Amino acid sequence: MSLDDNHDPEYKEPGTSSPISRPSYDNDFSSFSATSQNISDKEEISFSGNSENYCVSFIDMVNSTNITAQISHAENIRRYYSIFINTMATLARNYGAKVIKNAGDSLTYYFPKTADSTNKAAFKDVIECGLTMISAGTVLNTRMYEEGLPSINYRISADYGRMEIVRSGISQNEDLFGPTINICATINSKASPNQMVIGGDLYQIIRSFSRFHHDYRFKSAGEYYIGFKHLYPIYSVLTKNKTQTLSSHDQMTRLKPVQIHSSARSYSNQKNQKKHTHNIMLVDDDPDILLTYKSILVDESCNIETFTDAQEALNHFSQVNPSNYDLVLLDIRMPGLNGLQLYYKLKAINMAIKIMFVSALDAADELISIIPGVKVDYDVIRKPVNREDFVNKIRAVISGSLN
Repeated sequence: MSLDDNHDPEYKEPGTSSPISRPSYDNDFSSFSATSQNISDKEEISFSGNSENYCVSFIDMVNSTNITAQISHAENIRRYYSIFINTMATLARNYGAKVIKNAGDSLTYYFPKTADSTNKAAFKDVIECGLTMISAGTVLNTRMYEEGLPSINYRISADYGRMEIVRSGISQNEDLFGPTINICATINSKASPNQMVIGGDLYQIIRSFSRFHHDYRFKSAGEYYIGFKHLYPIYSVLTKNKTQTLSSHDQMTRLKPVQIHSSARSYSNQKNQKKHTHNIMLVDDDPDILLTYKSILVDESCNIETFTDAQEALNHFSQVNPSNYDLVLLDIRMPGLNGLQLYYKLKAINMAIKIMFVSALDAADELISIIPGVKVDYDVIRKPVNREDFVNKIRAVISGSLN
């Protein structure tokens, strides 16, 4: 048989008497060609034609490849990454950021409101977002430990500059292009584990605002070479009124002594007062609501501290004995530090503290469900509160913390 026998239309399979009909590929080839043409006609990305100045931030896990190589089960690897990415994405959105990309062990997000370079509050959110993410490490690693997973360390970088917003032709997701994105990702390695760095352009914007240097401390973290001759400065960011404490991941913080707000005077400091059973701290920016909660809980023989300012509550909490409070009640929506942000900062000081949320927000379920260990039905009280339900929930949480 010659090599051409197989190409004979009447070629018979050995052991058979009937010719095998050959399939026709003409139609399939035509269909493939048409499909290829459609793909080539559709652009993978399309530029909007507009460019804006934004703050962009990049958070990246440290040494995650080597760590996950030692995790034996695929489900545990998925949990390891998802806990980190989902928690950080929620925090970013809570500060007004828009997540544009995740790469398994990293997250890229930008702050649309920083298009206005005079918007001090928007730029403060950029810094507070990063510092709150650092504080959240204690909570994250506690959850990792409870699930039998390795601890997480990560770095955060941020910068400011002109970027192009592009849209994917297939997924319709937004992405950002431009040198600012590349620089932000590159300078990330200049941060120590569980710290934040910013680029020189963002630093110049921030230093133009009054009181930023009162709230934060900026320290040179090195330089980034742009080409052969240009050096781009990089700065680490710390909260000025905080110093590092005895956290295994350098994430717990202690505030320097400050004067406690007059609204924080407790019943326990008053003379001739009967002994109370539990110590509770209430934080809500509405003084009338605080008065209502306080009157209810004092009737239940509780020792109450009230704060209308979340930052002052944090300052106070950092100075007392870690076991002083049996419970902290937080509103979610507050100016300055909101309830979610304050939660992570309190947990960074005392991981064991019991915290409940009191909120009228419809989004509370979604917001709280991402926090490790917090159960919506157990740890959230809806406004307006019912006195009996309010007291019963608080009793249940406190008794659980004391058992």
